[in-house]
Amino acid sequence: MNELRLGYNRINSHRFNLNYNTDVSSQLGFPGVPFGPDIGGLPQLSFGDGTVTIGSSGYLPSLEKQNTIVLNENLSWTHGRHSLKFGTEIRHEQFTIYQPASPRGDMGFGSDFTDNPAAPGTGGEAFATFLLGIPDGGDITSLHNVDYRRPTYAVFGEDDIQVNRKLTLNLGLRYELFTTIKAAHNEQATFDFASDSLIVPKGQTAQLTPTLAASLPVLATGSTGLISPDLNNFAPRVGLAYAFTNKLVLRSGYGIFYGGEEDGPFSNPSPGFNPPFFIAQSFSGACNAASANPADLDCSIPGLNVLSQGFPSTSLTDPNTPQLYSIDPHLRTPYTQQWHLGLEYQLPAETMLEVSYGGSRGLHLYGFFNGNQAVPIADPTAAFAPRRPAHKSLPGAGPCDLADPDNCDGTFDTSIATLRSNAVSNYNSLQFSLEKRATHDLQFQASYTYSHALDDASSASLGSLNNGDFRDQRYPMMEYGNADFDVRHRFVMSYAYLLPFGKGKAFGGNASGVLDQIIGNWQVAGIVSAAVGNWFTATDSVTDLSNADCGGTVGFYCVRPNVVGNPNAKPCVPGTLFNTCAFQSNTIEGAFGNAGRNIIRGPGLQEWDISLFKLFPVHEQMHFEFRAEFFNAFNHVNPVFGIPGEISEEPTTLELGTGQFGFAAASRAPREIQLAMKFYF
Repeated sequence: MNELRLGYNRINSHRFNLNYNTDVSSQLGFPGVPFGPDIGGLPQLSFGDGTVTIGSSGYLPSLEKQNTIVLNENLSWTHGRHSLKFGTEIRHEQFTIYQPASPRGDMGFGSDFTDNPAAPGTGGEAFATFLLGIPDGGDITSLHNVDYRRPTYAVFGEDDIQVNRKLTLNLGLRYELFTTIKAAHNEQATFDFASDSLIVPKGQTAQLTPTLAASLPVLATGSTGLISPDLNNFAPRVGLAYAFTNKLVLRSGYGIFYGGEEDGPFSNPSPGFNPPFFIAQSFSGACNAASANPADLDCSIPGLNVLSQGFPSTSLTDPNTPQLYSIDPHLRTPYTQQWHLGLEYQLPAETMLEVSYGGSRGLHLYGFFNGNQAVPIADPTAAFAPRRPAHKSLPGAGPCDLADPDNCDGTFDTSIATLRSNAVSNYNSLQFSLEKRATHDLQFQASYTYSHALDDASSASLGSLNNGDFRDQRYPMMEYGNADFDVRHRFVMSYAYLLPFGKGKAFGGNASGVLDQIIGNWQVAGIVSAAVGNWFTATDSVTDLSNADCGGTVGFYCVRPNVVGNPNAKPCVPGTLFNTCAFQSNTIEGAFGNAGRNIIRGPGLQEWDISLFKLFPVHEQMHFEFRAEFFNAFNHVNPVFGIPGEISEEPTTLELGTGQFGFAAASRAPREIQLAMKFYF
């Protein structure tokens, strides 16, 4: 039998900020902020002490369009004990992104410039630094639409073999080719750390703005996808089922599954947002000391050290410190190995018990790093530029080193978002399931899972409420620990029971007429969910003695406190959800703090959803149905550290130094009651 399928899918998503068509910045006298269609509003002003952000969010407006065409061709053939299937899949993807990171600009204010210079880390307030008008970081970007496209190809073959009446084998092999992602008109680039240059596709002639052109070479030597495709994506699959008896069956399987279809790392930042196609100006301080005194030591940002002056007028016409993006030239397709071994046993009363072990291992997973992170050092007055992997001297100047940082070319004194495929994950679980099929008006299914998920990054560049990020990009395995989604214990039970009242039932079996309409045809159903909490990371929003920038691109802060107790012991502060006294600010210069990633167990979940149904028969093909549904019926409070789904919100409840540290930021939905009447005909 031959099967041919052709599919098309389109996504068209538009998101805007408040006042997106109003020039608020001009009205308030904030200079240097661009205004145009859909980019109105204020710059985003954020504070390191947990103070609520002022202004419009970044990455807005966001206009994302995706077109996907899929062709599937499958051929099935049964011959004797063999059931064979062969097929192919051809997929063409096009996704366009109009999502400028900072179209109105953004500024960050930390505690550094109001800290105690004699004892760094013992004072300072981010909002006080804002009142002084001295930012410690900022960005502003132009507007640019990126149009990506990529074809992918897959072929497979499998054979289900009925070896005998007890044993069935499944053998398969799949090959997938995820071609490299191309941009329309070859408008993409990658920063090459080996040559400190931008690599663009051959034949590309776009030019940099003057200041960047003097420092940053553009080499038109790349392929249209900038890197070589990964050609060895072979995915074997093996499965078996063995019936020991009519009631006891063993099932097992192993397979490799590739995840090259993930497009998240090609949002923003990505190669299409590199210069010369996208203009961006990044602002960062030259050092980490609590001083902005031009006569002594000035660690403020040249050109952005007075808030009232706004952004420099040349920020988008001739930037000197760009936002750069790099793809690892050895990028590989992420994949997971998955395995499963389970036993199914048929119990009396139409009940099935299943006990199984399942696991997986992820390799070559995507990770986002700051590939140009300044190496941490104990000297807070040491310049960042000589400590970055990409650094070079100004033309005609001496060496760019710690002794002569003024010789360094400031073009490279910035973070560089870098996509690599060096993250890993592991998952192991023991699963129990008990299912009763409908007999005697009762059916239910109960399942319990004991599991442990570990990784060194649970998300790429799309943010994380769990707050973990890379501290030092050279040592990603420092962050190996509980995954963001690790839930050690989880229990779920669903049930439905037709109550034994009314005509033909155990109670009121002889009822008829009005009495049967009142007491008969009642059913109760529900879902019970209970789980321990997943895991979170504590950061320090006030004390940063690393004297470096972050090693990743996900978290708001990569600096951690030091652990001096058990964070999951009884809370020492009433109302908090973990032991906040287990953390203290780091006191060692050149260190990020020793608190590991995801060592705080978050609040658990307990929820009872109950439904009550009543059927009112009219005649054989018509009836009314009354439904009363109670979600979280007992109104159990399920606190959370952040509002689920809002991954871009700063998790201040996990930041040492904020007033919210350790407290719940919100809770899951309270009791909700829904009543309905339906007529079926």
